[in-house]
Amino acid sequence: MPLLAQGDARWAQRQPQWRERELALPWPRELLETFTLRMSSHGMCVSRALMLCDRRYALEQLAHAHNLADDALHLMVEQLFRHFEARQSGIPARH
Repeated sequence: MPLLAQGDARWAQRQPQWRERELALPWPRELLETFTLRMSSHGMCVSRALMLCDRRYALEQLAHAHNLADDALHLMVEQLFRHFEARQSGIPARH
């Protein structure tokens, strides 16, 4: 089962009041801000609000960033994806 589907399955099993509190992805604030600014330098507008509350949107933005020819952006994508993976798996993220 893919990682995202595992996280979705765990989320669906939780009580509704707890689900609503888990919608936001706790991205490292400064990294998310730097990521969105770097994406804008490539003409791509990234919504911080959607990055925080929509997992699929967030993964799409990481994929778009990964496809750009920007080594600094690739490093940010790697860091953000590791953080996402850790969140989905329940393993604490290392910074």
